[in-house]
Amino acid sequence: MKSLKSTAAVFAATAAVVLGCGLGTAYASPAHSVARPQAADAGVCTSAAVSGHSVRGAMSRSQVHSRLSSLTAQHRAQYGISAKGPLGTAGSDSAQQLRVDIHPAQGTAFKSMSGADGSCATQSVSTQLTVADSFTTIYTPTMYPPGGSCVELVTVYTRSVRSVSAWDWCQSVTFEASVAINSSFMSTYTNGSGAYTGRVIRTSASSNTWSAALYNYATARWDNLFTQSGTNQSGRTDGWDIEELYSTVASSGQAYSCADMAGVTFESSNISVRNNGAWSTANSSNSDTHYDQPNSAFYCPSRTYQMVSAYDHWKAVG
Repeated sequence: MKSLKSTAAVFAATAAVVLGCGLGTAYASPAHSVARPQAADAGVCTSAAVSGHSVRGAMSRSQVHSRLSSLTAQHRAQYGISAKGPLGTAGSDSAQQLRVDIHPAQGTAFKSMSGADGSCATQSVSTQLTVADSFTTIYTPTMYPPGGSCVELVTVYTRSVRSVSAWDWCQSVTFEASVAINSSFMSTYTNGSGAYTGRVIRTSASSNTWSAALYNYATARWDNLFTQSGTNQSGRTDGWDIEELYSTVASSGQAYSCADMAGVTFESSNISVRNNGAWSTANSSNSDTHYDQPNSAFYCPSRTYQMVSAYDHWKAVG
């Protein structure tokens, strides 16, 4: 039986961060034999070439809810939002879904800025990362633009899911779109590099409409994953591009996620922020590390992390 902290202790002891353009990789030691990507074209983020099509292989909404709804309580609880049912309605006891000891994060944090309306990055993916513990959820990398976005673009790994998914911050406050990380995804959206380029931009200020898209390297166009409008329910106007996870800690004092992530490199670089329609590389004027926790918060002695270039390139191993 695992030793589990109370929900209150978990969230009091960890950063108040939920989930959350260029080179990024989830590649591994030779045992995993996942290729390291080549340098990405930073200009992809600014491309206006939109396909008008949805992401290839995207799940239906019912499939998304079936496969990812169990993760919802972890995030909604932090904002006083009921675990189940529409916003403002009573939810059931979510204690079983909130069995986590740690919820650390590290990476780039986007500052709140007037006119902020997007972010872009090339995020690491792996078809071979396997999560063994049912209470471990890895969101790495996860990207949320500043400006009160309705959408967060999340790389998700659980015991049963490997996906790139979109979290709705304005209406349902849950995952609403997703595509599995498989061979088809890799050939279409990673250009053989082991990393996908994704962006979230505001397309209408009057309705606060935001769209998450993936760059299709086969067509050289953006494919839409999810679009949503409304008022952001988190109350946040800052953002992030980070490594984030939920896990439990074994009696050894090491997190179960440590074994899952051992030897795997997670990376995001050429991280960009858009302000009033103009793109800029993440830098000290628009970004910092206000979501960072120390390496010790990951309960994984073998893990290493570095901000390779402030603040447009970070890398974590294990």
